[in-house]
Amino acid sequence: MNKPLVSICIPCYNAADFIAETIQSALNQTYQNIEIIICDDRSTDNTLNVIKKFEDKRIQLYENEQNLGCSGNYNRVLSYAKGKYTKLLCADDIIIPTCIEKQTASFEKHTDKNIGMVTAHKYVINDKGKNLFIKKFPGKGFIDGKKAIRKSVLHGTNIFGEPGLPLLKTATLNKTSGVIEDKYYTYCNDFDLWCKMLLLGNLYVINEPMFSFRIVSNSVTSNAGWKQASILKNYFELLHNDKKYGISAFTLFIGKIMVNIMTLARALVYKIF
Repeated sequence: MNKPLVSICIPCYNAADFIAETIQSALNQTYQNIEIIICDDRSTDNTLNVIKKFEDKRIQLYENEQNLGCSGNYNRVLSYAKGKYTKLLCADDIIIPTCIEKQTASFEKHTDKNIGMVTAHKYVINDKGKNLFIKKFPGKGFIDGKKAIRKSVLHGTNIFGEPGLPLLKTATLNKTSGVIEDKYYTYCNDFDLWCKMLLLGNLYVINEPMFSFRIVSNSVTSNAGWKQASILKNYFELLHNDKKYGISAFTLFIGKIMVNIMTLARALVYKIF
């Protein structure tokens, strides 16, 4: 297999508690032709000091002149990527050691499939890094891009995973408008990017966990609740109204019902763990 450069992009803000573990997971990859790009969004805690303790020539640290917010910092860090493939990794999540190797191999072995994004299953972990359970993608192998978007709407959630799970083809990423910076859609800004990617390329799913998503009691995700549900329903409306996505009125109807069901299930999971 060829060993193309892979860019691991880590946007961060006040991430001192977990970013060292995130960076170490990137450095521990069995696939070594990587660059690790970290973009700090004017952190007010000890984040920068933690980052600067790492001495590895593959790490590039950028400090924003002003706070850009979540989506703005996502776009800023992605703009520095020089690799053939790009991973957007949040500063409190973890990729397993073989993640980049296996996801890159999926791209390189299926060059005839116009794959724009490779995803997989994921572990869900707690504040202490303990595995709570595995969240599986509802499918495996090659999936047509538009069909994958429709599948996600029908499930009432972002089935592709949080930033850190998918690996993106950079050439496809650069054809999109990037992460949506409308603050109203902050809760689904990653999902919006995945949908843009899948309009331009197809999906490949690895049938094993590649990533650990951390549930933190004070995180944006764990506190989103019904506000997130309302925003996701409105985003589904946007997809339905944009004919190029091919989301029917029936798919939209089922998707909205499933959003409510998934929100209740998520609230129960957060309460238990």
